[in-house]
Amino acid sequence: MTTYYLPSCKFKAGHKETSEKIQAYLRAKEDHVICGCCRVSQGLFKEGDRVLTNCTSCAIITDECSPQTKEISIYEYLLEDKDFKWPDYHGERITVQDCYRSKHKPEMQKAIRECLKRMNMVPVEIEENYEKTMFDGIYRYMPISQSNLTLAPKYFSKMEEEYITVLPEEEQKKEMEKWVSQYTTDRVTVYCNSCLKGVQLGGADGVHILDLIARDL
Repeated sequence: MTTYYLPSCKFKAGHKETSEKIQAYLRAKEDHVICGCCRVSQGLFKEGDRVLTNCTSCAIITDECSPQTKEISIYEYLLEDKDFKWPDYHGERITVQDCYRSKHKPEMQKAIRECLKRMNMVPVEIEENYEKTMFDGIYRYMPISQSNLTLAPKYFSKMEEEYITVLPEEEQKKEMEKWVSQYTTDRVTVYCNSCLKGVQLGGADGVHILDLIARDL
């Protein structure tokens, strides 16, 4: 069995330092392979391989294209490492924003909360959380890419039909401003690239949880 990591093209571009830290941590592990884009990596994976993801779309594509693998989030993986160096945020309360594309992954959502607790943070819940979440930042208001529709048609075709409403950017901003008005903490953490753009567009102080996790690496 080989363990692969899909670092997410968008996450690498937007969080270069954190991405490099996480990749360096994983390279130090035996028999771990850092992949490129998830769209061209699916052919690498064999029966029984484990695929680590930090991106909601990477996870969906892997689940549909490579069902012979065990896909888990990097957060679940980190919780397995008894020697991982968790930073200390001294009891900071932080809102957790769940993502629509992960509402079917309760173990990953639970792992997000546990990672926050390991960092001495207090997760603050909003009413629409876990499987109830309908939030996906700006993703909800933009067309789904043809590559996603081609690689994971079962999931993304249904999402396009039932969920997506394309809006101009000024309308997206209004929707996000309304959404973030419910937050009661100074910061809100996300685990999705589009969710991060959404909460920031709405004026909230959003932070990707991997940026929090990798601080002291």
